[in-house]
Amino acid sequence: MTPRPSSTSGRGSSSDIGSGWALPKQIASWYPRKGGEFLANTIAGHNAFIQDIPTRFDEVHARHFSLVEGLAITPLYTLAMVHYFSIFCQYPARIAVLKPILEELRQKSELQHHWLLIMQAKRAPGEIIAWRCGILTLQVVLFPIWLFLSSAAPQLVHATVAFSNHILHTKYSCLKASGSSAASGRAAVVPEFVSKAADMYAATETFHEAQSVTLPTDFGVAIVMLLLILFFAA
Repeated sequence: MTPRPSSTSGRGSSSDIGSGWALPKQIASWYPRKGGEFLANTIAGHNAFIQDIPTRFDEVHARHFSLVEGLAITPLYTLAMVHYFSIFCQYPARIAVLKPILEELRQKSELQHHWLLIMQAKRAPGEIIAWRCGILTLQVVLFPIWLFLSSAAPQLVHATVAFSNHILHTKYSCLKASGSSAASGRAAVVPEFVSKAADMYAATETFHEAQSVTLPTDFGVAIVMLLLILFFAA
């Protein structure tokens, strides 16, 4: 994907994981931005279904977007959990960060629902059931990993979500453009939710990028989440 321009250059808070905690220069050179971009490319970039930016609206691309949305929603969900627990720990004012995340979760859930309906109209019932179970299983398996990262390194996860939203904005914009520029009646009609998704991801990318350089780690929540993960893993 095309690298996005930095809107946070020169802000020293990106090298702090908590109030008064400065990272070594070797780590600060890639944390959180470059690390987030690497993780985002892993979950929202190329995959087994599509090896480039999608340029048309069809059932194959519906599988691609369903998979990417499923992978990208898990870190957002764990961030919501971590920021909620902060209300009881070091940063009660983090409720202001939680509100837009919950709205983004709602919109991403609706997008997943739209893509599943498109696939359902084209595939056999057994295939759809297997796909839904596979996506759900993938999210459950990745959940404890993202929960740990969100509690210990929320800056990294916000940077990951920011760049994955940048990737998704690019992909949805390409689908939107393919529908508006299609001159043939054979071209698939691009639904309205595609255009709304492109706008939503453009807005939320900026929000998460800002949080990745200003949000300190809540160590109280990190301890609680670590104990929670160990409890369920035992």
